[in-house]
Amino acid sequence: MIKKVLTGQCLCGLITCTATGDPASTVNCHCSDCRRATGAVFGTVLYFQKEKVQIIGAFSGYDHVSDRGTIVRRMFCPSCGSQMFARASVWPDLLGIRAGCIRQTERIVPQRNVFVSRKIESTPLNPDLPRIDAMP
Repeated sequence: MIKKVLTGQCLCGLITCTATGDPASTVNCHCSDCRRATGAVFGTVLYFQKEKVQIIGAFSGYDHVSDRGTIVRRMFCPSCGSQMFARASVWPDLLGIRAGCIRQTERIVPQRNVFVSRKIESTPLNPDLPRIDAMP
């Protein structure tokens, strides 16, 4: 049996990651926090069971209270600043990997758009994906 593996790295290569299996969920998040943190109109995150992710390298982190009222830890490379991971207190067993650092781009398949109520008006949405006004 062949194991599905995703690999990724930050811009400078100081931090690498490997995730095995399929993500538990993949979302396009349109909340203002994800927009500010990524510098993009939305952030795409692949959520894995944390025991399925191996990280090599030391990252920095920033904790804040999300729009949902939970603590979110955003993890990034201290050298190049690439945001790579996210963890929400409401889902302690999941680790989010930012899609931009994934090498196997063909495996990035969002399942839904969340925080659509906060999206930038001009941002197009895939009509085939469910739209959720906040985080489920």
